[in-house]
Amino acid sequence: MTSTNVNAVQEAVRGIKGLIIDDQLLVLGLIYRNIAQSVPADAANNLPTQDAANLVTRVQQLSQENQLSALRDFLGAEKNDQDATVLDPNPSKALGELVTGGGTTIPAHEYSSLSAEARIAFWYLLAQRQGSNLIGALSELTPTEQVTIVLNSIQALNTDELVSFLTQAV
Repeated sequence: MTSTNVNAVQEAVRGIKGLIIDDQLLVLGLIYRNIAQSVPADAANNLPTQDAANLVTRVQQLSQENQLSALRDFLGAEKNDQDATVLDPNPSKALGELVTGGGTTIPAHEYSSLSAEARIAFWYLLAQRQGSNLIGALSELTPTEQVTIVLNSIQALNTDELVSFLTQAV
């Protein structure tokens, strides 16, 4: 049995939570892209994937811009504003969303109501589809210095610590 360094996990969680939403998405995208290929099939089969897969499919049906908006909403929604729409950080795009009633058509509570394990499965399934038609915009984001620091702290985690980190981060 591997021990978990709680301080390292908490430091990594604080690091990712301290990032802006797009940087959090980039960190999660990079983590999951790296681990999606290395997770054994039997371990992946043990994830609660039905609700997560349904949500990934719904996100996949959105335009690429709205896919990114939905993911921002999922990570940015606080417990008291789960049905709120998070507008694009670009003021002109946000104005367009307000005028057209835009934003994502998937309420954030559908993500936040998933169990921690199902949210991990959601990001895992999302990473598996990143190479296809899903959220290609993440690959266009450039890691900032803060993202690199968080990624470096996560790379030092063992498997149990990484699972603990992901459970708290998503």
